[in-house]
Amino acid sequence: MPHHDILKSAEHYISDLFSEKLSPNMIYHNYAHTMDVVNNTSKIGKKSGLNDTELEIVTLAAWFHDSGYTASYEGHEDAGKEIAQAFLQEHNFDPDKTAKVLGCINSTKMPQQPAGLLEQVLCDADLIHFGREDFFDYSELLKNEWETLGIKQVSEAEWYKQSVELLSTHKFFTQYARKKFEPQQAMNFIKAQKCYKKLLQQAEEEAGKKAKLEFDKQKLELEKQKIHSRKDEEKLAVEKEKIAFKKESAKVAERGIETMFRNTVRTHVEFSAMADSKANIMISINTLIIGIIVTTLLRKLVEYPYLTIPTFIMLAVCLTCIIFAVFVTRPNITSGTFTKLDIEQKKTNLLFFGNFFNMPLTDFQWGMDQLMHDKDYLYGSMVKDFYFLGQVLGRKYKYLRICYNIFMYGLIIAVAAYTLAFILNPESHIGSFDLLN
Repeated sequence: MPHHDILKSAEHYISDLFSEKLSPNMIYHNYAHTMDVVNNTSKIGKKSGLNDTELEIVTLAAWFHDSGYTASYEGHEDAGKEIAQAFLQEHNFDPDKTAKVLGCINSTKMPQQPAGLLEQVLCDADLIHFGREDFFDYSELLKNEWETLGIKQVSEAEWYKQSVELLSTHKFFTQYARKKFEPQQAMNFIKAQKCYKKLLQQAEEEAGKKAKLEFDKQKLELEKQKIHSRKDEEKLAVEKEKIAFKKESAKVAERGIETMFRNTVRTHVEFSAMADSKANIMISINTLIIGIIVTTLLRKLVEYPYLTIPTFIMLAVCLTCIIFAVFVTRPNITSGTFTKLDIEQKKTNLLFFGNFFNMPLTDFQWGMDQLMHDKDYLYGSMVKDFYFLGQVLGRKYKYLRICYNIFMYGLIIAVAAYTLAFILNPESHIGSFDLLN
């Protein structure tokens, strides 16, 4: 059977099979998911250099890789292989190609262990959502499918924990998939990790609140048994109010610190943008002046030699201004690396990109994990971050002030020199149009 016909027949067969036998509660492993895998298989296969025959094999495997769910949830890969083999034998498909199709289907078993490029293409297409922004949407569908079918009841925290483990261990196999989807997989890992930690924190806070309520209740009962006078009861109430006030004051102080950091950093960034803008203005203006002088006045100096000194004063002023304006906008380059010892000794500020841009993702994630778990290290890094921002701003505005001073005083000197030149050479009758023509 021709390549196009066998694929069309497989598509119609799977569509009819899913419509007749697949449970409506299969909201993840359904026809839409199979279509998605087929499309991604074709795309990854072409990007990986597969020929038409190889694309035919891996696409057939994509159509049948989840067909076993119509027979059994557990061991669906083996059931899918039986369905695929029966279909291909019925259509007189080449036995060697059939074996490769079955091998591709078998490779999708978790954990994935593909043996060749064809199996790698299908494995990457099957779990491609690990490296897409809609990963959490697909993950929620799978969770609901498990719960609806009674496969497994999982809490939200446990589900995020499993997602973190999967995202941290899963690897794409083809070069195209690694380059295309691993960056987003890393982002999904960080997001899942944050959600998991947040849920754990909420659970701990709820447990702490319940324990505290129970403790307070028992304590109150004990105090009521010991305290019989109204005076003692009033003292107890006063003490509780003091404790509550101290706790609230601590929360307010912490929020104030975070607001201070946020506002200070934003102000520093705005000042830096203002300095760059002013420097760009000076570069544009002085470049324009130099352009006018070079194209018009220099060729007139032979005819009007007394304008030589004022002209070169003006050129020197403009060139010096441009140099200092470039100093304002010129970035500093750092090595972009750190060591584990630097993190352990809290010497590296991971909030500044210049300290990690040459580091592997795993080392950076480890460092950020250490930072997020150490409040003192985190606040210390934030303090260092806007301190060094201030150092950069100081350098920028120092050069910018020098640039503006040179431009202001230099312009005055240059204009005075031109005026003096015209006064000392009264015999010259030069009009503005004479110089420019």
